Amino acid sequence: MNRLRWLLVPVVVVPVAWLLFTGLGRDPRDIPSPLVGRPLPVLAGTTLTGEQFSTVDLVGTPMLINAWASWCIPACVIEHPVLMDAARRHAGELALVGLMYQDTVSGARAFLARYGDGGWPHLLDPDGRMAVELGITGPPETFFVDAAGIVRAKNIGPLTEADLDRLLPLIGVAR
Repeated sequence: MNRLRWLLVPVVVVPVAWLLFTGLGRDPRDIPSPLVGRPLPVLAGTTLTGEQFSTVDLVGTPMLINAWASWCIPACVIEHPVLMDAARRHAGELALVGLMYQDTVSGARAFLARYGDGGWPHLLDPDGRMAVELGITGPPETFFVDAAGIVRAKNIGPLTEADLDRLLPLIGVAR
């Protein structure tokens, strides 16, 4: 029995050590998306302001689709000024669309009242269908979509200025 125990140690320990070794060197935000290189699914519905909206209306304009939530503290709070600045800097050449991820209308409105409303539409996703279509695992996540409607990149976690510098050119927007 003692020999069997020593045989099990390498059988269990070596694979676990290998998983830890290979996983520790990876960026946890670097999760491949099956949407990259493919057309953005149509996102349509009611916005936070009660208007009807569809991403089909934005074809021809590069877009950032940002999944966020009012309860996503501090990550969504950290990235919000970056989105506000991008909307201001690239007005007319870049469309931003918010996607409410498992949030309430009152929570989202309170968040925007506190941290600023950049004026872009925020789609409600009450049943989570759009989040599932996009493969969202949790906010914040941002999709970079070119003017032809093709997803060129996905950023997981709070969006930074460095992320914009790296990813906006992929959708034809100069930083």
